[in-house]
Amino acid sequence: MNHHEKYLFDLRGYLVVRNALTPAQVQDLAERLEAHRGNSKHLGSDRTVFSSPDDPAWASPSMLEWGGPYIDLIDLPTITPYLETLLGVGYRLDHDYIKIDSENSNRKLYLHGGGQGAGGKTDLVGPTDGGQCYYRYSNGRFFNGLVAVAFELDTVQPGTGGFACIPGSHKANLELPSDWKLSHTQDDIPECVDRVSVSAGDAIIFTEACAHGTVPWRGAGERRTIFYKYCPHAVAWSPCYYNGDNYPNLTEHQRAILMPPSAFGPAESTRHIWEKAQAEQAELKRLRSARAPNQG
Repeated sequence: MNHHEKYLFDLRGYLVVRNALTPAQVQDLAERLEAHRGNSKHLGSDRTVFSSPDDPAWASPSMLEWGGPYIDLIDLPTITPYLETLLGVGYRLDHDYIKIDSENSNRKLYLHGGGQGAGGKTDLVGPTDGGQCYYRYSNGRFFNGLVAVAFELDTVQPGTGGFACIPGSHKANLELPSDWKLSHTQDDIPECVDRVSVSAGDAIIFTEACAHGTVPWRGAGERRTIFYKYCPHAVAWSPCYYNGDNYPNLTEHQRAILMPPSAFGPAESTRHIWEKAQAEQAELKRLRSARAPNQG
């Protein structure tokens, strides 16, 4: 992360990494998405409710289960240096999901966040902030809470929609004015909002402390965006943690990034605790599987 990029992130709260994905990676990601898409309204691990009584309580279904490049995105070489600069070494993946926008989405622009991570009591996405969204720069270092990486599978032309934010709002001390929080159409959007145009394969990195949202879509076709969201290891947003045993062929570095939050991070001194928890879940699954044929 060079000085120009550091300056722009500190100034605006977001950064565009051009060509973060190769054309082959974009194609593979898109093909796997379409193969699993079906009629599902929820794709990813960003879960705060159970969709069915059979949902696991520990690790919710994740796009990581699709394998291939979805595993590679955990620590993509074109993105990792940015995350290490913004979050420090030892960060963790908190949750993932895909957002699909089209002319039929009928979505509005909900600007949320801002004001040092506190969206305020009338925040349109959620009035509570557990302290996981923050930003500061001190003694030559970035300190961020929840940081999002948005991988774009489709080109977003100017005026079509996509990611938007109020640049600099990650350092704001006041709540976002209420009449700026909701825009029903593109014509309603406040002038202070940046609308970010990107090409397929680009990635947008932003701090969740920045007031942001998605502009209603006017483009042809769809905008498909993969979100991987990261935290310092002692911070969490999602109540559902990953279990590395659910995903084959992980590297040790990837398994470390998927560990649940703690002040220790992926330390050898505490690794045995997580490994014991994984073994206990595996045993529970085995017992349930053995019991199932005998039921009914």
